[in-house]
Parts: sequence; structure tokens; C-alpha cells
Amino acid sequence: MRIIYLTDIHDGLRGLKEVLLGTECDLYLFSGDIIYKAFFNPERIIEFVTLQEDMYRIMDDIKEEINPYDYATRAVRFPEKYQPNVVEKSQDYRRLFHQAAKTMKEKYELIEIIIQKYAKAPVWLLPGNYDIDLQYSALYERDLHRKTFDMGGLKFAGYGGAPVITSGIPEKLAVKFHEYNRNGKNYSEPEDFFKEENPDVVVIHNPAYGFLDKIPSFGNVGSQGIRRYLDDYSPALVVSGHVHEDQGIIKKGKTVFLNPSNFGPVDSVFGFQPGGFFSEIEIENNLVKNVKLNRLSDHSIRHLLEVDCSGDKLELVHASSDSEVLAEDFIR
Repeated sequence: MRIIYLTDIHDGLRGLKEVLLGTECDLYLFSGDIIYKAFFNPERIIEFVTLQEDMYRIMDDIKEEINPYDYATRAVRFPEKYQPNVVEKSQDYRRLFHQAAKTMKEKYELIEIIIQKYAKAPVWLLPGNYDIDLQYSALYERDLHRKTFDMGGLKFAGYGGAPVITSGIPEKLAVKFHEYNRNGKNYSEPEDFFKEENPDVVVIHNPAYGFLDKIPSFGNVGSQGIRRYLDDYSPALVVSGHVHEDQGIIKKGKTVFLNPSNFGPVDSVFGFQPGGFFSEIEIENNLVKNVKLNRLSDHSIRHLLEVDCSGDKLELVHASSDSEVLAEDFIR
């Protein structure tokens, strides 16, 4: 089985079309952060982010767990209980919230059109922390969040989202990553989900703790629950994203971990990340045989690295002379 895997699309719809046109495979997997911006208009983005931050400041003294949209709804329905400036901000926030949700759904419709027109193989995908829950979108039939499917004798299971609040995204509609600490214990829905399903291929947006999840000057940010699951179980393949900076491939036992880094371009605290990365994965006899790291740049697909995964250790097969990714950095 040949799989094309890419993550963190970030509104890179033209590039997505070019990959679908320029590749052949049995299956496409897209892992999260399909959307990057909730508005087409940059001024609306700034306005919504500013209002979102204002709502969180207003809610600082609230003891209960409540999201800004629900708080704003209360203020609009019972204005006599709130300061006039709070009511006004709440009205503006709700208005932009609904505009953001509408725009994001329109983007998902465009992606579904692109997939239907250009994909030559089945497509499954996950929402990331930049996405709303895909059950509310045109992509709902492809949504792998907390779902499974079987193909080629392999069982695939996915869990999307990440345990962060993403500025500029309507948080009430965002997919929830249910993992938290309470009374000294860590509860993890993704851990429970994967233990119950025991898949051959684990598809996640947020990585497992300690596996391709390190942010420079900060450290590991991955899921403790998914890590506990992977310490006890050995799927053939674990594909993740989210942490663009920790691009790489790891093999532990029979399990291959892969993060090709972001496909769509993004601005980050580490500077502009042009992206374009995606992977081609070959699975044979229920084990990962080969992985290629590719990059779409200047409307052309370049093959950067090829890694043999069939042995006990990962082995470099080929490195392009003009590859901007060093083999010793990619292979761990």
C-alpha cells in the first residue's frame, strides 16, 4: 500500500490541488490544521482576534469553565446584568464569530470540491487546532477524528485537535482534545480511544510526548496519554504534525513515527515557514517498508530523501543533492 501523507495544510489549497494531480497512491491522509485563517479579510482577522482577547480578559474573574461565545450570549440576553461596554463587545464578538464560522465552512467546501475533482484515491483527514469540528463541514464523510476504517488489511484510527487555544479560531466550534490533569491524575480520551481500537496506523495531529514534539527553547509538548498508549502497544505507523519544527522520522521496535512538517506556509515565532513538505509511505506485510520526504516548491514536486524502514534501524537510501533537509536531522 502506498500512502501520501501531509499535515498542516494551512489554507494551502493551490498546493493541495498540485499534489493530488502530481501523485499516485492508494490512500491520502491529511492530518490537521486544514484552515489557517477564519476570514478572507485581514482587517476582520485582527478585529476578531482583538475581541477574542478582550473577552478572555473580561472573563478572568469567572470561576466556572465557559467559552467566550457562551459568555457573550449571556451578556446579550441579559444586558441588565453586565456593564454596557461588555454588552457591546459581546454583540460584536458574536457577530464576528458567526462570520468566521461561515467563512471556514466555505473553505471546507472548496477543499471538498478539490478532493472530488482531483483525488485519484480515497482521502481521509483530521481536524487540527486551527479547525472547527469537521462534522459541521462539507468534509464530514472524510473525518477520521475518533473514527476508524479498514483498508488493505490495515486498521486506521485517528484523533485530531491539540490541547491549545488557537487565536482567531471560533473556540466553541473547535474540535476538543480531551486530555487534562485533575486531582493529580491525567485523563486522556485519545489514550482510551486508541487502546480500545488498537489500530495498525495511528493518525494524530498532536504528537505523542517525546516523539517529534519538541519546540525549540520550550521542550516537548506532546500528549502524555498517547505516549502511554504507545509504550504499551506497537502500531506499524504513527503519523503526526502540529510541531512544524520537529520534522523527522523515528523507529522504535516495529513502529515508525513520522512528522514531515508543515505543508502550507505559516508565519510563526520562529519566522516564516514556507512549507511544501509531504511524505510518501510504502507499507508491505503490515509493516512500513519505505518513506520518502518530498517537497512541493515552485509548482514542482521534488524528492528530497528516501529512507528504508524495513530493518531494525532506519537507513538512508537516497538524498537529493539540493535537499534543504539534512538526512542526519531527519532520521533520528
